[in-house]
Amino acid sequence: AFPVVSRMVSYGMRLPPIRLASDVSTDIVVAGENSVDVLGVVAAGSDAGADKRPLASLRTLAGGQAATAAVGCARLGLRARYVGVVGDDDRGALVGEALAHERVDARLTIVPGVPTRAAMILVDEATGRRTVYERRHPSLRLDTAANAGLWTDARVLLVDATDPVASTTAARLAREAGVRTMVDVDARAPGVDVLLATIDVIVVPETFLCAYTGEAAPGRAIARLGAAFPDALILATLGERGSLALAQGREIRTPAFPVPVVDTTGAGDAFRAGLAAAWLRGGEAANLERALAVANATAALNCRAEGAQQGLPSWEEVQTLVSAQS
Repeated sequence: AFPVVSRMVSYGMRLPPIRLASDVSTDIVVAGENSVDVLGVVAAGSDAGADKRPLASLRTLAGGQAATAAVGCARLGLRARYVGVVGDDDRGALVGEALAHERVDARLTIVPGVPTRAAMILVDEATGRRTVYERRHPSLRLDTAANAGLWTDARVLLVDATDPVASTTAARLAREAGVRTMVDVDARAPGVDVLLATIDVIVVPETFLCAYTGEAAPGRAIARLGAAFPDALILATLGERGSLALAQGREIRTPAFPVPVVDTTGAGDAFRAGLAAAWLRGGEAANLERALAVANATAALNCRAEGAQQGLPSWEEVQTLVSAQS
């Protein structure tokens, strides 16, 4: 029922207006999950049915969806702040060191006697597709009240749904202060409905979009999600098929950028970073179709290296890829 707009056609669509950079001390605050990932690449050509399969590589790397998005924003030239929780262990120290190395302003709460969130990620060397097995201690909870001043001192707040209640509180405080809000949510859970109602730009993967709405076709699913949250801009990542958006009653399909894929870990986080960078750099003149192309290019380039953060590109690399495909 919605007209389709290709990436190459401009209807002058704009992202929501955004406050000036001079009004705040940082461009974007990202709050939510961090992780230390043990990433194994399963050798191509090995027997899928065997009890033991060889690994082409095995590495321990910093990751986590919110922390990765913050690093992505910093690589793209934004002033980025990350707010999250770690344990008082070596993994927590690694998370902090990785953020500091990328010049992210990290505000970490350290919980004594608790392990930092960790994940085992297995990547298929032949396709780059990954499977994540995660472990997170329930005590790794963000105190939104203790960090209340951080939610309002930014142009954009990006939250995830690891703790929907905390994210909702942060988003409400941000919106009351004129801060735009984005979300990263990949699974339905108690409190997610309330969280989504506080968000200006909802970004979800296709799997969530279809599961949440009960529609198998992404076009019908995004229309239903748009009807449920009519004040939000709705975006869905479609993997190798690019992305889908619903804005001003129009469905916008933006193709993916073809790149050699090493590992798809963190592609969705990179997409959000690219979208935020195009939005923040463009300000009131930020063009939605251009921002979607930037987001897709950022996600594609992140797939060129192992791990969530290793392939995150610079702004110049993204612009080169977008220009080459225009």
